[in-house]
Amino acid sequence: MDSEEEENLFERYDLDPGATPAAITERMRALVADADDEAARARLRADWEALTLHPQRRWGWALDATPEVRAPLGTPPPRRRVARDPLSLTLGDLLPRPSVARAIGEGDDGAADGLETLPPLADDPILREES
Repeated sequence: MDSEEEENLFERYDLDPGATPAAITERMRALVADADDEAARARLRADWEALTLHPQRRWGWALDATPEVRAPLGTPPPRRRVARDPLSLTLGDLLPRPSVARAIGEGDDGAADGLETLPPLADDPILREES
C-alpha cells in the first residue's frame, strides 16, 4: 500500500466527505492561493487530481472520513418504548397522580391554597334521607 493511500485527503484538508468535485476544487484553489512555495502547490495539485479525477479513491476516502455514529461495541442497545394497549389500562393508570390531585384541589382541604372546598357528600342535604 502506498503512502498516498494511507493518509485520508478529506481529513488532511478538512474537506466535507460529501463534497462534490466542484466544492473540492473550490477549497483546493483557496489552499493553493495560500501555499508558500511551488512544492506545496505541486502537492496540492496532485492531491486535487486524486480527489477529483479518481472517483473510486474519493469515495474510499470519503467513507473512511465519515465519523462513526454507532455506539461503541459492548454498549447495550437503547430500550424500546412499549406501546400500551388502551384496553389494558387499570384504574390505577387512570387516577390522577398526587401532584395533579393537589393542583385541582383534591386530597387536601385547600385552606393552605386559599381555595374554597365543598362539603363532603354525606353532608349534602339533597342526598340525605329524610327520616
